[in-house]
Amino acid sequence: MLGRFGGLSKNPAARLSAVSRTRQPSTGSCNGSYSMLKKPAPASELKTSNESGKEASSPHVHGLDGIAVKALLQGAVLKGHDPLVILREAGIDPSVYGNAYAAIDGRSLVRLVRQIQFSLDDVYLGFLAQGVRLALERERLLSFLHCATFGEALRVSIRFTNAMSSDVGPWISEEHGSGLQHICKYQTIPGVDRDILVWIRFVWIYHMFSWLIGRPLALRGICVKARRPEQANGFDRFALFHCPVTFNAPVDALSYSWSDLSMRTVHGSLAEYEEYYANEPDWFATPGRGLSWHERTKQVLIELQKAGMWSPPIEVVAARLRTRPRRLRYDLALEGESFQDIRTRLRGELAAAYLLASDLPITSIGLALGYSEPGSFSRNFVSWSGMTPSAYRAAYMSDPARIAAATALLNERRVL
Repeated sequence: MLGRFGGLSKNPAARLSAVSRTRQPSTGSCNGSYSMLKKPAPASELKTSNESGKEASSPHVHGLDGIAVKALLQGAVLKGHDPLVILREAGIDPSVYGNAYAAIDGRSLVRLVRQIQFSLDDVYLGFLAQGVRLALERERLLSFLHCATFGEALRVSIRFTNAMSSDVGPWISEEHGSGLQHICKYQTIPGVDRDILVWIRFVWIYHMFSWLIGRPLALRGICVKARRPEQANGFDRFALFHCPVTFNAPVDALSYSWSDLSMRTVHGSLAEYEEYYANEPDWFATPGRGLSWHERTKQVLIELQKAGMWSPPIEVVAARLRTRPRRLRYDLALEGESFQDIRTRLRGELAAAYLLASDLPITSIGLALGYSEPGSFSRNFVSWSGMTPSAYRAAYMSDPARIAAATALLNERRVL
């Protein structure tokens, strides 16, 4: 598959120069690179493991055990940092450190990784001789978010990651037409557990790309050189990937399907990325499934209606959704919907809400919803509801359930 992803120079300086010439508009990557854009919230603003109900000192707590937590902090320790201080700053009970019978949950893991990265100013947690500074990671992220599809994001990640550090060398190989294998190389320093780094990078890749496309990646499989890790509490740290895992493999790799690689991205801004991590995602949970195309289209149309655009063309909505009009029509059709029907229905629902939850004259409601003439409003309302606005108001003004629903909808989508 090198033809699709392009050949790469073996010289790091040449690779970085090549990347600089091709970046759009600023450098970026999506490969195993957690962007530490903001300092994590101080420990005083976070609950500790005990405060959140996760008794770190209790035996057989479900989650990543203290042995693995200690392994994640090895790079920081070798660079002279106090691991207990880092844990406290991440809002985690320090007693978990090195304790096989204590554990942290998925949200605590996110905070821990972020805190290590911030403390060391290194995306790779101090595990590599040549780390990646967080300012550089931010630049990689900006380019990463400009990618239109998962496959394109993967290509960008391969190019930039190879150029930025000789200790990290990902590449792509095709799996007999069934998908692509994303092979990752991590050249770690002595004194750290390479296996834990591979795992945490794979966790990042899985959750980041799942967030990017709006649904969980359907991984075809994972291969790791390590043997199966065992914890005293029975927690399986590879179960979160929901795919077959091969241990003692010749390479460390994730296998993607062609259908995932062609998926269009649904997020494209730094603000969305920061909001995602501000909400403390749970890395042990299945990434939230994305909204349907019907729901996404509906959300954009409601936003445009609030701005006074009552009949936006599909081209405008498709651009907001980072897709093409033809593709949007196709995706909506697969869900049994059409763009025109959704747009008409949303306008009709709001009109009906005004009729039942307000005492505004019908003429005023029509003008508020973008109809220049009363007759036009009436005709469109009849085509949507099967009755005139005045008949609708008279028929349902004494229906408490309809009025309650209309009031709730009006509170959410009011334009007057």
